[in-house]
Amino acid sequence: MKKYSFPLRLILLGLTPVSLLLILLAKGSAALTEQYFSLGFYRYWSAFLSRLTSPLPFSLAEVLVILSGISVLVFLIFLVRGCLVRGRSCLPFLRRQLLSAGSVLSVVFFLFTISSGLNYYRQPFLFYSGLEIRPSTVSELEALCSDLASQANQLRQGRGQDARGVFSLSQPFDELAQAGAQGYASLMEENPEWAELFSVSAATRAKPVFFSEAMSYMQIVGVFFPFTMEANVNVHTSDINIPFFICHELAHISGMMREDEANYLGYLACMASGDPDLAYSGTVGALIHASNALYSYDTEAHARVMASLEEGVLRDLQADSDYYYAHRTRFGEFSESVNDAYLRANSQPDGVASYGRMVDLLLARRRALLGNQP
Repeated sequence: MKKYSFPLRLILLGLTPVSLLLILLAKGSAALTEQYFSLGFYRYWSAFLSRLTSPLPFSLAEVLVILSGISVLVFLIFLVRGCLVRGRSCLPFLRRQLLSAGSVLSVVFFLFTISSGLNYYRQPFLFYSGLEIRPSTVSELEALCSDLASQANQLRQGRGQDARGVFSLSQPFDELAQAGAQGYASLMEENPEWAELFSVSAATRAKPVFFSEAMSYMQIVGVFFPFTMEANVNVHTSDINIPFFICHELAHISGMMREDEANYLGYLACMASGDPDLAYSGTVGALIHASNALYSYDTEAHARVMASLEEGVLRDLQADSDYYYAHRTRFGEFSESVNDAYLRANSQPDGVASYGRMVDLLLARRRALLGNQP
């Protein structure tokens, strides 16, 4: 058995250049990536895997992440102990173990690449939307924010709230997850040409994360785990976030990996769901992104928009800000930097800032609804 272990590790390490080659080919042609991977292999693989994991009442991804963390810790202890036992002759042992670890990482990288990674290089959603992205004036951006603020004020009426007067969800997570999937089903009904895009999202139920508070300390609200095709959501966060991020993570399930597109699609699914909690959460999510962009260009216009918000919406925004301020740690900052590096490595050169590019799609949609008038 030992005779073949070294060549096997080399073969597994060879999966890394194979993955890089696939990424290079995908970058070379978004049209071919879309046709043969995103709407081909990935569509059927994601549907198959999601059917296996979606019925589970817990997040399999969370279990695998915990087991992986334990495995890494055990491996490091084994490595240190092995070197201490062998003393000066530990170099061959160390080389073998690091080669084994490298082969495992190579397999993980390959599986990530073929399970979802290539979707970063597919056609952008703009290709299917029929929208036109073009430069917008600050007045257009202010008008968008004003529209969203007005919608938020209307949708906030009649919503549940806690003793502090802060928005509180009126239904359990399972019902919210079902409503999120229904949002994508409704989008397909309204736009039959999107049926191939969102069929998996419409058939998948998002999962609550048991150790959600740990995610809050990492400044994470949701995670798509491609190895199990699960949309995982932090349920310890402010209630205002949960419905929007259910729909955001479901967008990733359908292979829409770009964060700006997942935000926009999350908003569309929330609005199409027919659920008042989702509609309010999605509108506030869109308002946050749009108003943050407005603040960067015109603080007075931003102040006007904020002044138009009713007290209930302002309380919800403040409570959400307070929540994440209370969970701000150096580890959370490190987690954000890791996420930033991950986005940059997957052709989102703006890193975390790419989340703000959702606003261009919102502006384009508003122009289309108004007949291309500002």
